[in-house]
Amino acid sequence: MNTFIAIMAAPLVTCLLLVIINSSLGLHVLGRGVIFVDLALAQIAALGQSVAFLMGAEPRDPSTYLWAFGFTILGAALFSFLWDRTQSVFQEAFIGIAFSLATAAALLLLANAPHGAEHVSGMLSGGGLLWTDWKDVGIMAAIYSLAGLFLFLNRETLALCSFNPQKAARMGINVRLWDFLFYACFGIVVTESVRAAGVLAVFSFLIVPVVCASLLGKTGRNKLHWAWGIGAIVSVTGSVVSYWRDLPPGATIVCIFGLVVLGISMVLRTQRGVSHRHAAYKVAHHRI
Repeated sequence: MNTFIAIMAAPLVTCLLLVIINSSLGLHVLGRGVIFVDLALAQIAALGQSVAFLMGAEPRDPSTYLWAFGFTILGAALFSFLWDRTQSVFQEAFIGIAFSLATAAALLLLANAPHGAEHVSGMLSGGGLLWTDWKDVGIMAAIYSLAGLFLFLNRETLALCSFNPQKAARMGINVRLWDFLFYACFGIVVTESVRAAGVLAVFSFLIVPVVCASLLGKTGRNKLHWAWGIGAIVSVTGSVVSYWRDLPPGATIVCIFGLVVLGISMVLRTQRGVSHRHAAYKVAHHRI
């Protein structure tokens, strides 16, 4: 037990921080109908990290963060000002294209680089999560606190732009500007998150807890609280399984998130089937 705490305490706290901030952002992402924007921005941040890697920067070097953040801000500007959010199908397509291009570019950049394969693996699966120390946790907590403060202070305007942009525009709110500010805040979080946990885990932390809470019929603040609870349980479970089976923590947590979604979906489907059969039985019995 002492060994587990010594090794996994900092990574586990990191996961809990990821749950808190990403679930808060995930509510807006689902409201905007741009599910894969996190995956795209995360991969764009990873592309920036790859450029820094080729220039000889160490993973925890400040220049790595600056490169990743610069690329992410560029992606945020493109998503906010270049594409029309009212055409959600096309924007989602553009986001998918951006993800594909960023992934392909990173693979090409690292194709012949020494230790390039290891960098790609860590970029996707979050191999660095296991090496997170308390200094990293402190930096992450400070960055996420600033992002959380922005979300809290502007919660009404952001909610209006996310869930009812037409009304926001009629009220004189510059929706595109607030979209950019949201994506910029999002980019700050994603840049730090990818460095710690990898692209796939960051996407899971953002989307899966909120989706699970939505499947369970939760709304409003209650949805966020349930998302936090589900994310925390998965984080603890993933950390224990990762330590017990000597597996990468990021990939382990992603798989457990997938099992949770599958389990909730199957239970709800079974309940609906029982309810339908019960209703049909009552109708048939009434006719008799």
